[in-house]
Amino acid sequence: MKISKEYTFIALLALTLVSGFVTTKTTEGKTYVYLILLILWAAKFILVAFEFMELRQANVFWKLTLGFVLALILTIILLLL
Repeated sequence: MKISKEYTFIALLALTLVSGFVTTKTTEGKTYVYLILLILWAAKFILVAFEFMELRQANVFWKLTLGFVLALILTIILLLL
């Protein structure tokens, strides 16, 4: 169980570094860059929720609620781009 948290933490650091490189290597106004950053954000959100917030053992209602909120936030942001 402790090893899983360490791997998750390393994955979160890697995703953060990748998102940093994506933002520094691109120019403004490219919609696909925002889409890549949103996908990376969603992956980090899911990793944190299921590993560190212990949502893996939670009721199905909370898992579905998390997925709904994530989809809602991503939809709103993508509509505003």
